[in-house]
Amino acid sequence: MNRFDRRDPTFRADDEFRIENDPLLDEDLPHAAARARVEQLSNFLDNKFRLPVLGYRFGWDSIIGLIPGAGDIITALMSLYLMAEAARAGAGAGMLIRMGLNVLIDTVVGAVPLLGDIFDFAFRSNYRNANIMRAYFEKLEKSRDNP
Repeated sequence: MNRFDRRDPTFRADDEFRIENDPLLDEDLPHAAARARVEQLSNFLDNKFRLPVLGYRFGWDSIIGLIPGAGDIITALMSLYLMAEAARAGAGAGMLIRMGLNVLIDTVVGAVPLLGDIFDFAFRSNYRNANIMRAYFEKLEKSRDNP
């Protein structure tokens, strides 16, 4: 999809070009753009690469986590950005707590030498958090469509 395509959830047209009643630019769904950013970053961090024979997916979170000390801090900050996007989109406290626990587990266990690196390949906290966010907002949209 072209980044400047109207189907891109992060696209916002200028007011002079805005089409009335355009469902792709629905202002009632402020979480659509945040959700797209979370999906994109979580895929970058946890699902970017695939092992050819095994088919197992991993991302930059696992690779950056190999850097002693600083790697886990860097990936924790990127994970916190995902949580900030969810909060900005209107996520509830319960959802943010679940996401925070995933980040905490990933950061604390990931800091353990060797065991933490193996754990980072398996746990994929950002992917889990994107799934939590996706399920929450899909449920919200369904309740909105069926009052």
